[in-house]
Amino acid sequence: MPPGFDFPAFAAAIEQKDVGRWLDFYADDAEWIEYRPGAPPSAPVRMAGRETIGRFLSAVAASDLRLAVDDEVVGPERAAFRVTCTLPDGRRILEHVIVHLHEGRIVRQVEIEAWD
Repeated sequence: MPPGFDFPAFAAAIEQKDVGRWLDFYADDAEWIEYRPGAPPSAPVRMAGRETIGRFLSAVAASDLRLAVDDEVVGPERAAFRVTCTLPDGRRILEHVIVHLHEGRIVRQVEIEAWD
């Protein structure tokens, strides 16, 4: 991966559910935190390390979810964006995400989800 954070390539990896390319954007010691129904601020979902994150991404890729990324704001140390997940029955999950970057890789991802 070239130096810097290539947001268009990152978004394409998410939308195509290409686990290998998607995972390449995460640092070895990356942390992913999710706030969602059932995982409130007092007890969010926490994933630590590329291996754990990779298992999660593989499960997402194997699912019937459709993913779309938009509304991005990208800076040298952080990026923010929305992911719309559409379930087979048409229900949606909206995720607002902030990623913290170091040397072009994600070191921390924090997202808040709203579910239909």
